[in-house]
Amino acid sequence: MRVQAALATVWNVYDRICAERIHPNIGEMVRKLSACSILKLDPGTEAKVTHISLGTLKRLLRNIREREYKKIHGTTKPGTLLKNQIPLRIGQWEEQKPGFEEMDLVAHCGDRAGGDFAHTLNTTDIHTQWFEAEAVLGKAQERVFKAVQRIRGRLPFELLGIDSDNDGSFINHQMYRYCLEEKIMFTRSRPYKKNDNAHIEQKNWTCVRKLLGYMRIDTLEQVVKMNELFRRPLRYYINFFLPSMKCIEKKRIGSKIVKTYDQARTPYQRVLESPQIAEKTRDGLSTLYNQLNPVELKREIDRLIQETFDKKSERRGKAPE
Repeated sequence: MRVQAALATVWNVYDRICAERIHPNIGEMVRKLSACSILKLDPGTEAKVTHISLGTLKRLLRNIREREYKKIHGTTKPGTLLKNQIPLRIGQWEEQKPGFEEMDLVAHCGDRAGGDFAHTLNTTDIHTQWFEAEAVLGKAQERVFKAVQRIRGRLPFELLGIDSDNDGSFINHQMYRYCLEEKIMFTRSRPYKKNDNAHIEQKNWTCVRKLLGYMRIDTLEQVVKMNELFRRPLRYYINFFLPSMKCIEKKRIGSKIVKTYDQARTPYQRVLESPQIAEKTRDGLSTLYNQLNPVELKREIDRLIQETFDKKSERRGKAPE
């Protein structure tokens, strides 16, 4: 069936996301893959794919999915300084413009937490869902601080707020002074309340763990490869091609909480829709989008992930022949 074959291609290229995220964007996805010569559909099949109902899309993706088919304790150490100066942020975000970021460190320590190992500083923008990440070896506050600055320099909008957990890598005088001087709102979550950082906790899985797993990463060469991954192909792939849905309302009906989500859109689309974004930035992002090929980005992501773990083997060395 040509429609099902076309949907299988779209589903695989776009990281096998759910039908609810694909459906509002399927026309643009098909157009992009056709422009990149990944899909070659006759007019009849293209019309069927782009006008498919959500129910049919869910059923066909379920058929496709059926055909094709370690975690240790956290390493966060609470910062004991500045608890009174840095306010808690509790409850839903109300911000209606980009620039407010949730941040977290993802530890790549494998099954032992001793010695130096890599961490991913993972960030997500609350309004647009824009993703950025940096890898650091160890989590000394100076290294994490510089990673925050590098991420700030890549954002397509002004950094207005940082919300972190209570890790000492964030809760320190250097970060506190920086936010005061740059007029950046700095808040923190409650200790041991992961739901306070629900946005970034979700992204820790989809953007980091799902790709790099729970293996130990502890060499500088591996961190360099991780940053190649985070700064280009993964950043472009997630922000320009993977739609996401935002929860816009929660209602308690009896004993259940019913959530309402907005229409799935990519972070790139959300940025373009934001009135706070400068025209020059919009034009630059649109030009970049037209140059990107999601299939090539996915291949580059796979290559860099493989090379990241190959670097571990190189460090161990080979037996002399």
